[in-house]
Amino acid sequence: MLGVYEWEGANPMPQEFWLLGKLLPFIPRTLFCYSRLTLLPMSYLHGKRFVGPLIPLILQLRQEIYTQPYNHIKWSPTRHYCAKEDKCFERSFFPKLAWDNLQYFGEPILNSWAFKTIRNRALQIAKCHIDYEDHNSHYITIGCVEKPLFTLACWIDDPNGEAYKKHLVRIKDYLWIGEWNEDGSKYYPLLNILLIYK
Repeated sequence: MLGVYEWEGANPMPQEFWLLGKLLPFIPRTLFCYSRLTLLPMSYLHGKRFVGPLIPLILQLRQEIYTQPYNHIKWSPTRHYCAKEDKCFERSFFPKLAWDNLQYFGEPILNSWAFKTIRNRALQIAKCHIDYEDHNSHYITIGCVEKPLFTLACWIDDPNGEAYKKHLVRIKDYLWIGEWNEDGSKYYPLLNILLIYK
């Protein structure tokens, strides 16, 4: 989204899963709430393929981060790269096979002109779910990971819209000053639970 990594280097997050309703047992609505509400805006952003403006700072970062020219990087294989220190466990063959099938077969089909209507409908449904969560949480969302993703999704949809403005107002709910001001500002993700019972 920032412009220092291409969408082709991320595993696909098909928005079409939001269309399935109750057809399959592994649909997003059956996921644990934190997983579901992280996947929701990410699948929306993935469908929009949003990338911010390429300002000089982003172009500098591209030069500093990579050892080869940015335009020569083959992004699709990078989906399986992970530093040894960051790897909690090795993915088995079947999840990798599923991601590869989605990337190399599913995405080209779903992005084709024949399926454009279905993809657009899936994006609309994902946005409806985002709006529903925003309304029910009073634009706080469920946690600190989801908050910037929901805010960004609303900004992409309408930079001057009410939803985006309401998200901006609620960002301060995640910040507070330490009790004796010895340790400065805090980012408190559980504050939203307290605000619900206010």
